[in-house]
This record gives sequence, C-alpha cells and structure tokens, in this order.
Amino acid sequence: MDILANLVSGFQAILNPETIFILFLGTFLGTIIGALPGMGASTGTSILLPLTFSMEPTEAMVMLMGVYYGTQYGGSLTAILINIPGTSSSAITAMDGYALMRKGEAARALGSATFSSFIGGMISTLLLTVCGVALARWALAFSAPEYFALTLMGLALVSGLTGDSPPKGYIMMLFGMALGCIGIDTVSGIERFAFDSLYLVDGLKTVPVLVGLLGFSELLSTVIKGKDAAEENHGLTNKVSIRDMLMHKEDWKAITPASLRGTVIGFVVGALPSAGATIASVLAYGYQKRKTKSDNYGNGAIDGVAAAESSNNASTGGAMVPMLALGIPGSPTTAILMTALLMFGIRTGPQLFESNGPVIWGVISSMYIGNVFLLLINILMVPFLILVLRHSQKLLTPLVMALCVVGVYSLYGRIFDVGVMVFFAVIGYFLKKNKFPILPLVLGLILGPTAESSFRQALVLSGGTMTIFFTRPISLVMLLVTFVSFFYSPIKKAVLKRSVSTGK
Repeated sequence: MDILANLVSGFQAILNPETIFILFLGTFLGTIIGALPGMGASTGTSILLPLTFSMEPTEAMVMLMGVYYGTQYGGSLTAILINIPGTSSSAITAMDGYALMRKGEAARALGSATFSSFIGGMISTLLLTVCGVALARWALAFSAPEYFALTLMGLALVSGLTGDSPPKGYIMMLFGMALGCIGIDTVSGIERFAFDSLYLVDGLKTVPVLVGLLGFSELLSTVIKGKDAAEENHGLTNKVSIRDMLMHKEDWKAITPASLRGTVIGFVVGALPSAGATIASVLAYGYQKRKTKSDNYGNGAIDGVAAAESSNNASTGGAMVPMLALGIPGSPTTAILMTALLMFGIRTGPQLFESNGPVIWGVISSMYIGNVFLLLINILMVPFLILVLRHSQKLLTPLVMALCVVGVYSLYGRIFDVGVMVFFAVIGYFLKKNKFPILPLVLGLILGPTAESSFRQALVLSGGTMTIFFTRPISLVMLLVTFVSFFYSPIKKAVLKRSVSTGK
C-alpha cells in the first residue's frame, strides 16, 4: 500500500501542464537524438543538462529521463530504415528489422519495434516501482568474475548469430575482440597496438566502426551497384500507414512472448552496473532464437526485432535501480542523471526515497506517461519519415552519407573518426560480398574489452587462480549456461546426423 500511495503522490506532483509539456519535449528530443548516428543517451542528456539549471528538480529529472529512454526508441528507426543504428544496442534490431524493410515490410518491423519498446518500457518501470530496492541489493553480489561470465555468455551466443557458416562467425568475433585490444590496457596501463598514434591510444570508438560496417558499407554497395540496387535495398516503394504498423494477430502472437522475455532479461541485466543495453539485447535476442528454433533469424524474424527492442528499453528502467537505491551509476547516462540530482542537492543512496521521496516518485510516475508519449510519437512520426524517404530516393544516399559523416564527426570532433568509418565501410562491403556475418565482429568489439578487463581483475582478486570463477555460485551458473549454449547446437546436429545415418 505504501508503494501505491507513493505512486499516486508522484502522479499528483507531475500532472500539471508545465511538467507534462517538459516531459513530452524530453521524450520527443530523445527520439530524435536516438535516431542520429553517433548520438545516444549519454550525449543527449549531457547536451541538454544546462537547459535544466533553471528548472525545479522534478521537472529537470523528468526531462532528462524522457531523453534517456526516448533515445532507445529512436535508435531503432534508422536501424530499420537505413541499417544505421542510432545506438550500439540497436545493432541487433538492424539484423532483422532492415531485412524486413528490404522485403517491403517496413511497417511490420517498425510496428514490432515500437510496441515491444512500449512493453519493455512500461513493465520495467513497474518492476522498478515494485522491486527496485531488493534487486539493487542482489546486484551488489556481482563482481569481476560475474561480469566476465556474463560477457562470455553474450559472446557464446554468437554461435546462434553466424548464419550458415559458424566458422566465419567465430573468425569475425575474434577479429572484433582483436580490434578491442587497441589502446591503453586498462589493467596495466601499457599502450597496445596504437603505433604511436594519439588517436589510437584511446582505442577504436564503437560508433564510427558500427556506422561504417553496417550503414556506410550498405550505401557504398548501393553506389557501386547503381540505381536498381538502391531501389531494392531501400524497399520503401510500398505505402506505410498507421494501420499497417498495428500488425496482424499472427504478428502479435509472435512478438508478445518475445517482448516479455526480452523485458525480464533487459531489466535484470540493466540493473547490473556496467552491463548495459547492448549486452541485454544480445542475450535477449540469442535466447529468443534458441527458444523458437527458427532459421529465419537474420532474414526478417519479427520476434527477433521484438526481443532486441524490448530488452534495450527495459534496461533503462533496470539501470535506474543501482543509481537510485545504492548511489552507484552503472552507465555514463546514469552518471549524468546522478550529477543532475547532486546539482539540486539530492544525494542518491539507501535513504533517497525517505529524504527526497516526492521528487523520486514523481520521476518514476513520469516514466509511465513518457512511455505512452513515445508510443504515440513513434506511431505518428514513422509514416511521415517513410513518406519523405520514399519521395527522395535520388537524394537519399548522399543525405544519409552526410548524416553519417556529421554524426560521427560530432561525437568527438575528430576527422580521424570519419576516416575510421570509411575504412570499416570498405571492410564491411567486402565482408558482405563474401558472406561474412558482420554482427559477431561488432559484438566482439563491444564485449571483448569488458570480458578481458573483468577476467584480469578477477585473477588479481584471486591471486592468479582460476578457481574464483567456479567457487562463486552466480559465476558458476552463468559459465555452465555458456558451456551448454556453446556446445548444444553442434552436439545436437552430430547426434541427429548419426541417428539418420544409422537409420539408413
């Protein structure tokens, strides 16, 4: 009853025209920022933070939170329409979403992304309301061994994302992990593979590589193949209406269980400091693929889009758990949000709900309304975007190329990053031409450094012994899941092949 009473008081605090307008503005700006390559939640909240200096604490946090979860919605738009993920977590969405778009089924893909994002956002907010504090205490049990096991589990799921040639997928994964080794070693502080370049000392940035491999390489292919390929690749010849985005009964049967599974995974992973939306979307997508055992993944599986989008949106609610309940920011975005709270004299931690309950409950209440705003914004905005893209085919390729260049350059203000994007666009073009899967490379680049640093930190904690990974229950369970996930498919295929040959 206390939770319900606090939630009601939170709604009473924000249900006024000024706060509602600020909330709508934050969610709308978050959607736009999330759709821009190189921009993300941390960039968006940091840019808009100065605008909140003159606001009341509740209004400021409501706006910044709207930007935070709005970027997760927006990242799927460009991922599906032009194969350029606005955020790294949307790279999983691009796999099946862009494939559906090329088939002329952009409405199904966008509808699945929008409604699964709404499901993930709403349920994760409900979970934050009901069990946030209890989950935060459980998350404290995670240390370096558990984070290594978690990232290893994500990398093991590459076995389900490699298409018809697992060896090619594993080669790409190892290539991505090798790229992740470039820069300063976070444990020893030694420079690795930087070749005395000031730009490489800090390592390869994820966004230029991601935009180059996924988006710019597709544009490069379009330019090389010509006009016919451009029309085929964009798949925007069919009109898309709001009714099309509502999807059929069969689609709802596919996306509903996928969204619920993705929501649970996303919320739990998001509550772990430093885990993030990308790991959540990888785990949710891989689990959904194994659950359905379909060969359509990577070629337009609508439930794959739902699993990825629900998980990365649910992770935003989960990420608020350690920040609010423990005072531990688990990501750059939550660190900015915590800075905003400190700016207003509000300290996060176990006493936060008692000392500043009206503000925090107002923010939590606003997340319910904000997700409704985002659902409406995306449903109303998508047909307009597709209309613009469909009637500007001749301008689309140069405009998107310019958008990629501006987005990547604006991230750090370095022309070097634009060169990295073009370099990996050329690599991506030849990889696609020779049917090498791109996603394992991306996952290796993103998860590899986390796996390495967690592994080495765990060895430091244990004095160099590997037993630390097997004596801690959570780590042991995740390693067992990883082992089963990695070897289940090849063993099953071998057994089936042997049984067939024996039957003959």
